Formats: sequence, structure tokens, C-alpha cells
Amino acid sequence: MKEDKYHDKIGLIIAVLMKDAYYEEKNAFDVAMRIMNYFGYSDEIIDNALDNDDRKLFYFMQDLEILGTRWEEMQLISGKNWRIFYWLLKENKMKCRLGQCDRIWKSTDLYRSLPDAAWAKGTTLT
Repeated sequence: MKEDKYHDKIGLIIAVLMKDAYYEEKNAFDVAMRIMNYFGYSDEIIDNALDNDDRKLFYFMQDLEILGTRWEEMQLISGKNWRIFYWLLKENKMKCRLGQCDRIWKSTDLYRSLPDAAWAKGTTLT
């Protein structure tokens, strides 16, 4: 099952590169493999794992919305703040770029679907 998910991600990256960056299939495959060699079966990696050339590639992939970033801040014993940066594989965003978006509900529909009891103060839903 994990193997299929891994190959699905490679396929998504290839498809986005061919569609939006006009890569040839072989080049798109090579780049997808380079990216997935970092991610493996994960959807997130730490930025420190990258070398400078791959970091440049990752910024390009971020522009194509294949990858995204996040960071967290921790306080060291010395009192200094330390930021840790992460790269995220944006599988859902890639699917949307390829017209495979699964839009189950709109944000406004969530509120409209709640029963009147949900809006009464001091009540719980069962």
C-alpha cells in the first residue's frame, strides 16, 4: 500500500512538471525521483537534509506548488529562539492543479449543515 502511494506521488510530480513547467517526461521523472529520494514515504522533511543545489530545486518546486514550507520555533536552554524549517509535499495541491481535486464541501456548507440545536447556548449535540 505504501509503495502505491509513493508511486502516486512520483506520478503527480511528473504530471505537474510536464503540464506547468513544460518538462519532457524523462527530465520530469529525474526531478521527481530526486525529490522523492528526500521524502521517501513521508510528506515532510527537515530543511537541513538538503544541499544548496537541491534547496534551489525545492524553491522552484515551491513556486509550482509541488512543495511548501513550514517552520517551528523552539527556545534553547540559553534563552535564544531556534527556528526549524521543514519542506512539505503538497499532494492535494498537485491534484488540484491537475484537475483531480476532491471538493467534498464548501466552507459555508459546513455551517448550514449544522442543526439549530448547535447554535443554542449551553446545549450539546448527541
